[in-house]
Amino acid sequence: MDVDGLIEKTAEESDLSEDDIKEKVEEKMEEFSGMVSEEGAVHLVAKEHGVQLSEASNDLKIENIVPEMRKVSIKGRVTAVLDPNTFDRDDGEEGKVQNIVIADETGSIRVTLWDEQTQIAEKVNEGDAVKISGCYTVEDNRGNAELRLGDEAQVAMADDDEVPEVETGGSGGDAEKAEIKDIKDENANYITNGIVVAVYTSNPFYRVDPDTGDTVRANDDGDYETDEGEVVDEPETRLAVSAVIDDGTGNTRCVFFREQARKLLDVDEETEKSGKQKKIEASAENALGKEITITGRTRYNDYFGQLEIIVNELDEFDASEEINELLDVLEA
Repeated sequence: MDVDGLIEKTAEESDLSEDDIKEKVEEKMEEFSGMVSEEGAVHLVAKEHGVQLSEASNDLKIENIVPEMRKVSIKGRVTAVLDPNTFDRDDGEEGKVQNIVIADETGSIRVTLWDEQTQIAEKVNEGDAVKISGCYTVEDNRGNAELRLGDEAQVAMADDDEVPEVETGGSGGDAEKAEIKDIKDENANYITNGIVVAVYTSNPFYRVDPDTGDTVRANDDGDYETDEGEVVDEPETRLAVSAVIDDGTGNTRCVFFREQARKLLDVDEETEKSGKQKKIEASAENALGKEITITGRTRYNDYFGQLEIIVNELDEFDASEEINELLDVLEA
């Protein structure tokens, strides 16, 4: 179902008109500074007004999966099975979390398994064709969609002939080094250099459940709750900022989450958790003009109508060193 169809369905099942919904979608996209797609914003607006937008039962291509979707079904191949991690819950019990990566010919997506679900990771290998149905998506700490298995989700081996071969051993292949003018492909990994020319800090914080990492939002009573309606008493504050970098050939918008945002702004974890916006705004001013190298994955931002990069790694970059290296090559 396309965006217009989702808006029409929301209008039919709520007291909002289609124009009202479109206006609220624009407000939601502006609230998240373009970090949520138009389709994702429709899902958020619908949920706030008691409408559950179910996805079609047909398998989705991974490139079309966005955060805040329900009843998602995909077919793909396991490209990576990551090591499990354990943690202590507030009640003293030990929790367990493990990730696997599923890919098709259009992209890859992380599947997060909790507690007894981690047994699934023990039964699959890289290269296996699988079908996952009845799951839902959340937004991970890099702004990408992440699959979660609800009570109705099912995971099964798929017919090998139905799933194209994909590269295993990672989440989408090696990053390509490129000038900004040559960054044109969606859902692709790139390494590029640039100078920070703008940093946006209008809404730099979001809150998560400290146990699961799920994003939580304030309800009408001022309590923070998950998408499933579970109230989180002490959510943690996380940092997310967007910036524009320019390398002389062009410029691109980049989104930095958590550690990468702290590196960009040169702030510590305590500052991130404090939620002090004035400190972030001052740090953003100091970040202007910084020369950086970033590695990240591109996605199309519906709000701005252009590609942007979700940054996975950030390092400071000395342009003079690269110029000297080029001169050495030319002299040789």
